[in-house]
Amino acid sequence: MGISLVGHRSKKDGIMKDLAIIGGGLAGLIAGLIARRMGHSVVLYEKKGYPFHKVCGEYLSLESEPILRWLGLPIEEWKLPLLTQFRITHPNGREFKAQLPLGGIGISRFTLDHFLQAKLMEEGGTVLDNTRVTSISTLDNNHIIISDHPEFQEQEARIVFTAAGRNRPSFPALQETGQTGKRYVGVKLHVSADIPTNQIELHHFPGGYCGISAIENGGYCLCYLIEESMIKICRGNLEETEQRYLHQNPTLKRYFTQFPKLTERVSTAGVFFTARNVHADGMLFLGDTAGMIPPLAGNGMSMAIHSAVLATNLAHRHFTGSLGKQDLGMLYESEWNQAFSGRLRMARTLQSIMEKPGMTALSMAAFQAFPGLFRLAVSQTHGTKIPVPVW
Repeated sequence: MGISLVGHRSKKDGIMKDLAIIGGGLAGLIAGLIARRMGHSVVLYEKKGYPFHKVCGEYLSLESEPILRWLGLPIEEWKLPLLTQFRITHPNGREFKAQLPLGGIGISRFTLDHFLQAKLMEEGGTVLDNTRVTSISTLDNNHIIISDHPEFQEQEARIVFTAAGRNRPSFPALQETGQTGKRYVGVKLHVSADIPTNQIELHHFPGGYCGISAIENGGYCLCYLIEESMIKICRGNLEETEQRYLHQNPTLKRYFTQFPKLTERVSTAGVFFTARNVHADGMLFLGDTAGMIPPLAGNGMSMAIHSAVLATNLAHRHFTGSLGKQDLGMLYESEWNQAFSGRLRMARTLQSIMEKPGMTALSMAAFQAFPGLFRLAVSQTHGTKIPVPVW
């Protein structure tokens, strides 16, 4: 646990931070690091203890490469796999292969998040893991954060970022209504595999799809998304679910029966892809908290990083006096929509196609006949390289 008391004196005679971040995943950690390098004090809350596994495809588009290098990620030293080829299969035996535009790198969240957490502590950020935030209130245009940390139960901050992933904290200002549509369960484990290290694969099965790609140290991330109703049919038994549904794709049957497991499964329920608000009550939402991109688009990690850059740039403008707090949320929403709304629309369209076996097979045939359609679909869910923050 890292403790730092860098900050300003608050009106309550305590140490006030410039920025408080709820959630210590990719978006929260990178926002904290950028803010520290801009010279601002940061406290970050994470309910789990580092390091930990989390459900994620663990494919990072190369649009994030410049900022990852700026943060110090040792891409060459760790020999992270470069993913340049794509393969998709259907239960009927059809498959499609193509070169992956732009490409990406493979790295587990266990390794990446732990690296960023250590870097944030090294650079003077306060990291409170194994800590739950229980409430947030406002005082004189600042925020009061109450947590269950034994030493830092109450903290004042000028700005709050919420980067808690798909599940927002249960505070009134963060609650959403009217969420509709299908709910999914995501499951991830690491395996040993005999597929090319430069290839990312996507395998369709009734009710979902499963991706696999190389990560660090010779392992592979095997991650699937399935309709929640199908998990319930199998009474929550994941092995039974895999045998009943995933094994209908011969490729997945081989992978799940022959590839040795390196980790146990981790799972998350209640996944949905409807639109969300990106700010509320003076707080900015980052990553999946603002809008979850369907995993098949292969860009959720890069979106998390990009949202951290957008939010922190605006926070810096506020801290330095060039942007009023009353304008912070609306400007962030405008920039967020410009960067991501088109990608999310395309990703949700692809998601709806993947829900229908017939449409998936038809799309694969179209990609085979017209390879340009595949390149167009990928380009619509990816952006240009994320610029390194300049201030």
